Amino acid sequence: MKLQIALDFDFNYCKTTQFIPKVADHIDIIEAGTPFLMEEGLSLLKKLKSNYPEKKVLADLKIADAGFREAENAFLAGADIVTVLSVVENATILGVLEAARKYKKEVLVDMLGASNLEQRIREIDAMGADYICLHTSKDLQKLNTDVSQAFSMVRKVIKHTKLAIAGGITAENIKKYAAIKPDLIIVGEGITLSETPEKTAEHIRTVMSQYS
Repeated sequence: MKLQIALDFDFNYCKTTQFIPKVADHIDIIEAGTPFLMEEGLSLLKKLKSNYPEKKVLADLKIADAGFREAENAFLAGADIVTVLSVVENATILGVLEAARKYKKEVLVDMLGASNLEQRIREIDAMGADYICLHTSKDLQKLNTDVSQAFSMVRKVIKHTKLAIAGGITAENIKKYAAIKPDLIIVGEGITLSETPEKTAEHIRTVMSQYS
């Protein structure tokens, strides 16, 4: 079970160089979140990979069109993993996967907003993605919706692809998400907004290890 730190809002490159060393011992993947990438551009990926070569770098592009081209640009800029939305055309997802195969990189398909979740997961699972991500959106989090039980049920649908879980995960609720035994847990503000991010990341990792 791997831990990914999501760097989204209110981050700049300078802040990242101060923040990542605090949590580096406890994380496997550094995510350049969508808001962060929009502000800094793809050059951010090269900087992150250069500074932390031992970590994988994920570009949360949420690709919706021009799958091969957008994924290729991110891979050439230093990304190890890119994200594509599950709600887009199959051809777009297949284009992203083609780019990943060309550069020997990985693809995470984000199920955000997908209708008929189980059917779409089966379709994505058959395409050969590396990760399927069950994602509680910011808007759903505002409703305090507990989706951990639903995630546990959907987890059984996935046969081949690794499972990632994201959205609203904190030190307080990590146990119920870790109990699902996903391959990847993605935590953003649950760590980045902590007064002691290094201790929070360590706690989350410790709980995860109990279910690995």
